[in-house]
Amino acid sequence: MKILHLITRMDGGGSAVNTLITSQEQAKAGHDVTLVFGASEESAMSAMEQAKVDEGIQQFEDLGGHVQVLHSLKREVGMHDKQAIKDIRALALDDFDIVHTHTSKAGALGRLAAKGSKAKVVHTPHGHIFHGYFGALKTKVFLKVERYLAKKTDVLIALTQAERDDHLQLGVGKAEQWKVVPSGVDVSRIKEYMWENPVSMERKTWDVISVGRLVPIKGMERLIKAWAIVVKTYPDAKLALVGDGEEKRDLERLASSLNLVSHIEFFGWTDPLPQLAKAKVFALLSHNEGMGRVVVEAMAAGLPCVVSDVCGLKELVDDSVGQVVDAENAQEVANALMMNWSRGTRNAARERAEAYSITAMMHGLDDIYTELIEK
Repeated sequence: MKILHLITRMDGGGSAVNTLITSQEQAKAGHDVTLVFGASEESAMSAMEQAKVDEGIQQFEDLGGHVQVLHSLKREVGMHDKQAIKDIRALALDDFDIVHTHTSKAGALGRLAAKGSKAKVVHTPHGHIFHGYFGALKTKVFLKVERYLAKKTDVLIALTQAERDDHLQLGVGKAEQWKVVPSGVDVSRIKEYMWENPVSMERKTWDVISVGRLVPIKGMERLIKAWAIVVKTYPDAKLALVGDGEEKRDLERLASSLNLVSHIEFFGWTDPLPQLAKAKVFALLSHNEGMGRVVVEAMAAGLPCVVSDVCGLKELVDDSVGQVVDAENAQEVANALMMNWSRGTRNAARERAEAYSITAMMHGLDDIYTELIEK
């Protein structure tokens, strides 16, 4: 099968990681796979993040995959978008069996470029941009665009049932177009790391950990405000924030204004596994989240998860593996973070993570692709 994957940016974010893993696994299975993405300049990646991305791309090429960088493919809307559509069409889309677009911007340009081609068109939004990103007017425009583009798409893939339902309620696509395929996480690698690097509860460094880009949509400021309440009850409580982004300095200033400098450590972009192994509880208070790969990683590490009541997160987490909270209510968040979670909860989290393995994701995608080709 000849497959083209198209995404705006290739960085350490969840959608990019999902796309790269999918491309690697399909190349490993013997398919002819091409991965196309923009220059990713907007990501402002650290040297460590860039090195990790480069390593993944090299692994993909070593497996026989092809890489194409389109400098006209950028995150922001502009005149360059016309050139991007031309550049995508120049990839000879008729030669591909499947054109699979990822995220909103690449999804829009890719599907417009693929209009009239012989390829079957698949799109994965990786969440949606209808809440928490833009103002009302801009959101309304994007919604109209997505409704139109859905008519030009053979299959739409949601990461969770909640994400699919959100799109359908907003009139994006028809029920028969939507399939649900969770983002695949290397659960086995995480469990193996935890087995080889055991840390007893008494020796855990971090009472709570959060992992994610330090950008507004991730709601890290809500976690810091709740942490100020936690520290009043537990003066020695420690919070680890793993990630980097445009909000880092603002978040550091917020922590300082709340006298939390000694209670929060900012790790920047790094492999979160060593810190997950040293943590007791995981928290993610995003304003919007397609699924939340990092929540699955935390569950695989045996961490109870406290998450905001949004789209994919509330589907991943229930009372058996953590708690869904009103993230705007700092006291409610703090109460959840201070709960004494049982061993049963930690075991249930590990078991829940198995449903989101890379193997499960690839089986789901293989079934969709095969059905499309057979049609």
